[in-house]
Parts: sequence; structure tokens; C-alpha cells
Amino acid sequence: MIKETDNIYIKYNKLEANYKELTKINCSLNMQIKNLKAENESLKKQIKNFEIKTQELIDKSINLVEVKFNKIIAAKDKEIARLNAIINNDSTNSGLPTSMTPLSKNKRIPNTRQKTDKKIGGQLGHLKYKLKKFNDDEVTEIQEHIEKVCPNCGSKDIKVLETSIIKDEIDYEVKLISRRHKFNNYSCPKCGETFHALIPENLKEENQYGSNVQALCVTLTNEIYTPFNKSKKLLSGMTNNTIEVSEGYIVKLQLRASKLLSEFIINLRKEIIKQNILYWDETNMIADKKRSCLRFYGTEKLAFFTAHTNKNKDSIDLDGVLSNLKNTTFMMHDHVLLNYNKEYSYNNIECMIHLIRRLIKMKENTNNHSWCIKLINLLSKTNDERNKLLLNNILSFDKLYLEKVNKEYDDLILLGFEESKQDKYKYFDKEENHLLDDLIKYKNSYLLWIENFALPSTNNLSERSLRPIKSKMKISGQFKNIDYAEYHATIRSYIETCKRNNINVHIAVKRLLEKNPYTLEEILTYNV
Repeated sequence: MIKETDNIYIKYNKLEANYKELTKINCSLNMQIKNLKAENESLKKQIKNFEIKTQELIDKSINLVEVKFNKIIAAKDKEIARLNAIINNDSTNSGLPTSMTPLSKNKRIPNTRQKTDKKIGGQLGHLKYKLKKFNDDEVTEIQEHIEKVCPNCGSKDIKVLETSIIKDEIDYEVKLISRRHKFNNYSCPKCGETFHALIPENLKEENQYGSNVQALCVTLTNEIYTPFNKSKKLLSGMTNNTIEVSEGYIVKLQLRASKLLSEFIINLRKEIIKQNILYWDETNMIADKKRSCLRFYGTEKLAFFTAHTNKNKDSIDLDGVLSNLKNTTFMMHDHVLLNYNKEYSYNNIECMIHLIRRLIKMKENTNNHSWCIKLINLLSKTNDERNKLLLNNILSFDKLYLEKVNKEYDDLILLGFEESKQDKYKYFDKEENHLLDDLIKYKNSYLLWIENFALPSTNNLSERSLRPIKSKMKISGQFKNIDYAEYHATIRSYIETCKRNNINVHIAVKRLLEKNPYTLEEILTYNV
């Protein structure tokens, strides 16, 4: 009995020991479970944080790529806008001549004539211009037209009446002159000296071309802008292949004519410097396959041209015009910033048409910003009002009108800055603000023509003076070198000054090649 009880006690102790062990193990497992749960929660948080960071990195990368591509797209859009602006250039919004109008655009021929309600053509009461009948002493040739039969019945028995119908005709023919000059030899009985009549320098060769031939060559080259080879062909054709000048001879004539004008150019420059109002401009040309420039200074009566390889202050100073002008002189130009150099003392006038072209270009580039349109209208309207007053011999606006124009001008500049600021497309933002800054900085020069009617409103005189060089470039392509361009500029100064004072070009050139050119004093007093 005792033995059985002992066995039960032993078993109980073992079970208790096992229970304690299992309880201990259970506590350990519970701790592990708790730790694993905690670790699981931590991993979940880490995973969530990782997902958040990963998404942030993805978003950031996408944003960076998007920003980068937006910059690329914006740059491309800006370049497209810039190229479109170049494509859209024409004579209305830039200095591009009408001859360079792109094929895709219609040519716009400048026309400053005021529109009226009058019909096209001759007006009522306007006298018809026609050639007048010759006086009897003017007739050099008579052609008699004879009829042999009556147009009505065919009879040959017709009589000539005393009355006739007179029709005059004026024509010309080229008369070839083969002139021989004879210089007699002489002897002096007193001293025994033998000599001949004085031979002028222009007859030093056995045979040479006369002054009319020489003048025609120089006129064709510098006034008609005919290439040397075509001048040669023209002279040959006019004289039935008798006068065959060489291209080299025409080149020598250019050099000779230019040298003969050295004193004329000195006097012309002096006269230009004396002017109270002066126009100047420059344009590109080609000499020896390189871009060069032809420059003009002048008035309605004077024309001074110079040629240079560069458009810079050094070449301007070489001309000796701007640096010698008085502080009372007014200089009209197309917004050439070199003119505002502190070394120069004259007053600047800015061309209204050039400013309007800049405004039209900016209007197109900014998709019709209203300030550009309104300022164009203001300038055009004011110029029209000025022209109406000038027709009635009124030489100035009244004070209230001037104040009104100045206020509108200032208000439109403020509007311009506001529109530029609000515009989300910033492709031409820099250019627009630059133009607005110019309108502020150079306001006085832009509006001088409004305040003083004696001053011009445009630089059209300079543009007309330089336009022929564009024809010269289209016909001849280029000058052989800058020296040839300088010869042309010198000769053009003489020819154009003569033309502006109603002197026949051929006669002027003929006198030049006979070493007796018109002096500047003769030219300016020609019609007085």
C-alpha cells in the first residue's frame, strides 16, 4: 500500500516538474511570440516607410524628368518662335528690303501717298501732258508721205493740195565720230627752235576714246549699275562693233574719276558738317566675298557716301563727319546706338518708321500685345495730324495736344510692362522689355519730330539714297575688293549731289573726265 502511494507521489512530482517545465517553455514561447509580433510590426512600419520613400523618390524623379523635359520643350518652343519671327520678317517689321521678301509672303511696296476719294488716273480739269509741235526752225528732217491712187475709187489721176497734215516725231541716232587731231610743227627763224602745237594730256596716245565714251562707261557703272562686261557689250552694240572697250579700261576710268574728285570730296565733307539737319544710315554690301558696308551722310541737296570693311566707330570716325558736328546739329538715324557716344555732341532724332517696324515685329512676336498696336496707332495718327497742319502752314502742335501725346506715350509703356508681366509665354519677354526700356531711355529722340515740325519724322531720305547699292549687288554680285567699293562711293557722291541739284549726270561725268568737274559751289548755285 505504501509502495503504491510512493509511486503515485513520484508520478505527481514528475507531472509537476513537467508542468513547471512546460509553463516555463510556454512563457518563453509567449515572449518569442510577443517579440516576433513586435518585430513584425516594426517590419511593417519599415515596409510602409520604404514604400513611402520609394514613392517619394519616384515622384521626385518624375518631377525632375518633367521639369527637364518642360525646359527642353520650352527651349524648343522659344527656338520655334524665334525662327518663325525670322521667317515672318519683311519690309514692314524690319529693315529687310522688299527685294528680300520671302517667297511665301507677298511683297509690300512702301507707299507714303495719302489715300483720297479720287478715282485712279487723270483728274477732271488736269491738263494732259504731251509733246509740243516743233517750231519750223527746230525741224532737222522732213519725210513726205505720198499716195499714188485714190483710196475711194482707185483713180491714179490725183492732185496734191497746198494744205498738209503735219505730224512731228522726235528720235535719236548714235553718230560715230572718228576724230583726227592735227598738231602742226613750227620753227622759229629767230632762235632756230622747232616745236609743235601743244598736245593736251587726254590725247597722249596714238588713238584713244573720247570723253563721251569715257563718261558713258562711268555713268553705266555708277548710275545704271551695269557690270563691266555688259557695259562693254552695250557700247559695242550701240556702235556696230566699232567701239570695243576692255573691262580693264573701265576699271582704270573708275580709279581716274575717283582721284579727280579728291578736292570735291574734301569740300563736300566740309559742307556736310555745316548742315543744321543731317541724315545718315548704312547698309551691307559684299566686297571680295566679305560683308562690308556703304554709309551715307546727306540732305536733300548733298550726298556723301563712304565704303568700309566694318560697321564700327573707328570707320565712322574715319569719315570725319559725326565727330565734327556742332551741338546745334540734328542727326536723323535708325536707332544706331553709336550715335549716343559721349564723344559726339549733336542731337539725335530717331526715325518714326523704324520704330513702327520694331513695334510691328514685337506685336507679331507677342501675339498682338495691345500696347504695341496702340503705340503704332498713336505715332501714325500724330504724324498724319502733323502733315495736315504743315499743309496749312501751321508749324507746331498746341501745348495741350503735346501733353496729351506725351501722356498717352507714357501710359502705353506702363501698359507694356504690365502685359509683359502677365504673359505666360515668355519667349520674347527679354526683347519686349528691352524695347520698352529703349522707349523710356530715348523718348526725347523718338518724339523730337512731334515738338519741332522743322525736323524730319523719318529717315526715308537715307533709305532712298542707299537703295541703289542693293540693285548694284543684285546685278553685279559684289565689288572685287574694298578699293573698288571706295571708288564707287566717291563717284556716287559726285553724281548724286549733281542729280539732287538738277544737273545732268552724263554732262557732269563728262566734265569730270575732262578734268573740269563741277565744283560744289557751282552745283549748289546751279538753279539759283
